[in-house]
Amino acid sequence: MSTLSELTTKADYIASKNSHLKSQWRTYQNSLIQAITNSNKKINHEFICGEDQDIRFTLFNHFTISIHLRDDFYSQDIVYSLNMAHSGEEPDFLAFAHATLSEEGRVDGAVDIKDKNAVLEHYLNKISAIYQCIFDSLKSNQPIHSGLEKLLSHA
Repeated sequence: MSTLSELTTKADYIASKNSHLKSQWRTYQNSLIQAITNSNKKINHEFICGEDQDIRFTLFNHFTISIHLRDDFYSQDIVYSLNMAHSGEEPDFLAFAHATLSEEGRVDGAVDIKDKNAVLEHYLNKISAIYQCIFDSLKSNQPIHSGLEKLLSHA
C-alpha cells in the first residue's frame, strides 16, 4: 500500500510531465501559426480559430485542416486531419498524417519546435499529399472530393 507521501510524489511527477508536454504543444502551435501567417509563400492558406486544443487552417477558402494532439492523456501523437464534410454538414475530420511531439521540443525527432521555418517545412511536407491530390484532380478534370476520399482511405 502506498503512503500519502508516495502518492503525492507520483502525482507531482505525472502532473509535471503532462504540463511540460502541453507547454511544448502550445509552443508548436504558436510556431506553426506564426510561420504560416508571416510567410511570404503563396500557399493559399489561412489560419482560423480551432475548437478546444486544435489549430485550423483553410486551403483555398474551402478545405479545412485541423492539427491536434490525440485525445489520450499525455499523448505525444500530433494528428493532421482534413474536414471531408460538404458545406452545411457537421464537420467530419479524417486523419491523413501523424507526427510525434517529444518532451525535448522536437517533432518527429528532428524538428525544433522553436524554429518557425523548420516547423513550417515539416508541416508543408505533411500536407503536400493534399495539395497534390487537389492539383491532380483539377488537372485531370476529376471530382476533388472523391480523390481526397481515396487519398484519406489509404492514410
